[in-house]
Amino acid sequence: MTSEVYAADWVVPVVAAPIRDGAVVVEDGRIAWIGPQADLPPRWTDAPRQRGVIVPGLVNAHTHLQYTGFREIGAGSYTSFEEWSFVFGELYDAVEPSSWHEAAREGARLAIASGTTVFAEIVTDTPARGALPECGVGGIEYLEAIGQFDRIWREGGRADFLAWLEEPTDARRGISPHAAYSLDGSVVTDLVRIAADRGLRVHSHLGESFAEADFYRHGDRTVLGAYGDLRDEFELVRKGGVGHTTGEYADAIGLLSETTHVAHAIYLDRAERDLLLARRTQVALCPRSNRVIGLAEAPVAAYLTEGHEISVGTDSLASSPSLDLMEDVRELAAIARKQGYTDSDLEERLVRAATLGGAKAMGLADDGYGGLSVGGPADLALFDIAVEGTGVHEVLVADGAGSCVLTVAGGREVFRASA
Repeated sequence: MTSEVYAADWVVPVVAAPIRDGAVVVEDGRIAWIGPQADLPPRWTDAPRQRGVIVPGLVNAHTHLQYTGFREIGAGSYTSFEEWSFVFGELYDAVEPSSWHEAAREGARLAIASGTTVFAEIVTDTPARGALPECGVGGIEYLEAIGQFDRIWREGGRADFLAWLEEPTDARRGISPHAAYSLDGSVVTDLVRIAADRGLRVHSHLGESFAEADFYRHGDRTVLGAYGDLRDEFELVRKGGVGHTTGEYADAIGLLSETTHVAHAIYLDRAERDLLLARRTQVALCPRSNRVIGLAEAPVAAYLTEGHEISVGTDSLASSPSLDLMEDVRELAAIARKQGYTDSDLEERLVRAATLGGAKAMGLADDGYGGLSVGGPADLALFDIAVEGTGVHEVLVADGAGSCVLTVAGGREVFRASA
């Protein structure tokens, strides 16, 4: 049996109180011991200690790694989701499909180097599959369905999706109905049913566009701009909407449940947020992506105050400057304070959101992900930051971005910063 000891100024298990001068012992991919260095069993007391803070491997609850080559878009700024969609669509159509796989691998490596070990990875194109297991990390590959009308779905789209879903893979599988507006409602309902029948998780975009609600209420085609002449094929356009808010429509087609988590969730009012709570549907907040695309800030303070278990996502490099999850955590803290959140637990809740919150959103917390505990998976990250005169959570939120020096997934070092 092989052992490795990781010791640092602080260990933050998330599922337990922070440990000053703490250590984590790893044996055969699991955590064998965790506690103060002073209490280490004799055979491990000579282990070297490193400066900094050890936390559970971060959980990126929303990303699209295949778009890692789209940095030129993510480095820009846009006035609306619809404007960004046009730019994105032009570049997407020009990409050679075979390049998606290496782009996804590169994205995984970038995120791993900033402490991420678990991903909610949306896969739109087959070549992008497999990047997570190949890079030695975990999570779920959510296979995405997008642009399917009921007619197309019945005439072969469903059969094609099922065949894709059943292809052999080393990764955990999930299903991603892209968004409630980009598929006919009957298709979303069927995808959710398919997931339930197979015990799979569901992940979708919701409330990302200001124009989205008018589509559900009145059949307004604005949010479908990227579909051109095909917009009139969508059921809600033909029916003139169904009079629902975004949250009401998502619920009506079965998208909200405890086995689903949604990304962005910006344009939702209190009643819609309460509906998410009632259905136990978690949200993955992606603040830097929202800013690049020109969207409003998510109601971060409201989600926290109202009792939501939130998670954090980077989105992709098509709409974000980096895949460093701690950059988004820092931005969420600033937004929450600006929105009036004054409780002293903010930083602790955001560290939890970037770890255990993401694992819960994906149904992986029961397997031990998102926390550090004996018997759990040995996923951890070391941040080279100094904690002096303030709480460890506050320092992690303020200084964690760009300071990861070691990432361990399943007991194996998948990143170590060069000296």
